[in-house]
Amino acid sequence: MDRLNRREIEQILGIYAPFKVKDVSLDNEKEVLTVQIEERNLKYRSPFRSINKKSNLEVVSWQHTKTGRFSTIIEIEPTVNTFSKNRLLNPPAFLGEKDGGYTYHLQQTVLQASSKKLDSESISTLLSIDRPLINQIIAESNAQQENQQLHSLLPLESDPIWRAILTHEISFKTNFSALKFLISRLEFACVNKKDEPGVIQDSVATLRQFFIKNKAHLKSEYAQIGVNVESEPKKVQAPQTKKRVSLTAEHPVWDSILSGDIDLLSKSTALNLYIMQLKSLYRKDGNSTEDKIKIAKELLFYMKKNIAKLKPELVSISRIVAQMGSTNAEESMPAENHPIWMNLVSGEVIINSKQMAYKLLLVKAKSNEDPQVAAELIRQYFTRNIRMLDNELSQIKQQIAIAS
Repeated sequence: MDRLNRREIEQILGIYAPFKVKDVSLDNEKEVLTVQIEERNLKYRSPFRSINKKSNLEVVSWQHTKTGRFSTIIEIEPTVNTFSKNRLLNPPAFLGEKDGGYTYHLQQTVLQASSKKLDSESISTLLSIDRPLINQIIAESNAQQENQQLHSLLPLESDPIWRAILTHEISFKTNFSALKFLISRLEFACVNKKDEPGVIQDSVATLRQFFIKNKAHLKSEYAQIGVNVESEPKKVQAPQTKKRVSLTAEHPVWDSILSGDIDLLSKSTALNLYIMQLKSLYRKDGNSTEDKIKIAKELLFYMKKNIAKLKPELVSISRIVAQMGSTNAEESMPAENHPIWMNLVSGEVIINSKQMAYKLLLVKAKSNEDPQVAAELIRQYFTRNIRMLDNELSQIKQQIAIAS
């Protein structure tokens, strides 16, 4: 890592003109890589004019996905163009919102994992990113519009599929004339400037943004890159919301919230204050079950009354309820000390799985020096995602039956 120069850092992080790496600092003790970038105004070079007009904003920094074992922070001293309206129409993945705290690349990575029904703990483990930040990204995304949700499902700018389209490495067909013209123009630019990595990355960003703006005309093209335009947005329609608020006050989710076991991570100050008041009443000594149910009813009534303002919180509650519903199924899981978990880690038992999260976790578990800890990681993953792993669990049961 110490030997990497600025140009190589730009290629690794996908940084392209008019941005460039200004400085790189590496903290080996804390394992933090800080990359300072700057924006250059290349169109108006003049000896009588400043190349870079700084804005009144102070230095802005964002958390990025890890680079190797190093947590990566990207910093920039914004210019007047950094957060302009034109820039926000097609923001580079290595930047983020002005007050966001994380890059668009990290945001899209988390949302893609979340769309595959991975919980925040699994995502945190896979990305080695703090869980509170994962929860923040997911909570903020729940309030976004349908178009933005579809935006997050597209392959990232760093995904090789975009370059493969421009270099004809995959078979990609389109009847949309505007897209044909754009691909031809971007191919020509990449061929003429093939020695400039920034040009290729800029072309990728332009192509991806075209897909976002013209999704209504690109159903076939979306399908070719693995995104179903029609089915994905239906996952967040109103019928699910009605199901979330139909819970009775006796459901254990309210006890978990009012006893402090679960934090909704709400941005609503009014809801947070109200929950604090109810918690103090709920935790009083001598409260009977009926008293606690009455307090839970108060919270349930408040959330129904303010349903339009509390959609992110209702989504969170729905996910918690779904996880609680799977606890009964855990009884069919092999015990913690069952040798099958160690056999999965050692490779003595191999199961066929289409779950990418399981494959990545298995690789990570095999690198763990303590096989007992590695086996526990695998079992915890199965426990959390038991409803998605019917095929894998049936294979495990078959292996157990054969061994016995």
